[in-house]
Amino acid sequence: MTFKLAWLAAAALMLRAIGLLHAQASPFDPVTRDTVGRGINCYHHARYIVVERPVAEVGSDLFIRPARPNRCAADSLPGDIVLRNHDAEYFLGLRGDLLFIDNGTGPDFRGLILVDLRTQRRLLQTDYVGDVVSGPDAFTVGVWHGYELTQPAAGCPKTDMIPGVDSLFWIDLRSGSTRFAQRTRCAERQ
Repeated sequence: MTFKLAWLAAAALMLRAIGLLHAQASPFDPVTRDTVGRGINCYHHARYIVVERPVAEVGSDLFIRPARPNRCAADSLPGDIVLRNHDAEYFLGLRGDLLFIDNGTGPDFRGLILVDLRTQRRLLQTDYVGDVVSGPDAFTVGVWHGYELTQPAAGCPKTDMIPGVDSLFWIDLRSGSTRFAQRTRCAERQ
């Protein structure tokens, strides 16, 4: 009997660890997207619903509300967090109580805004290229900061594009602070 309980406890602990590792495979929590109207997207998360409504030429207003009731209307209700588009802003993802907003219109340099939905405080605004990547632990994600160069960096190929280099920075999701991850890569810009 004791052996069975120990085995069950070990199995439960292993499944829990696998679940934690799985959660870190993506920098964001899982969401499902529904299109509920003309360009209006509704993102369903375990804790929140984010309604993304396009405005003017570029960008979207974001309406964030608790996951229950399951309401995807693109208007605000008392208690909703409303983030108005200022400069080509779009929903990027959620991680717990943190909202990631992508900012920009071009393929190269983009902006990342990180908002704590509990406090409604902006933790971070930074630039990035490529994708947000998973970090080394559950409290960290990474972004590549891009730089243009006049000549390719040592070891980087010369092409017809503008030479550059990207540097990886870790973002602490508890504070919004960043630190250099001691990694760089060759890059090209348009």
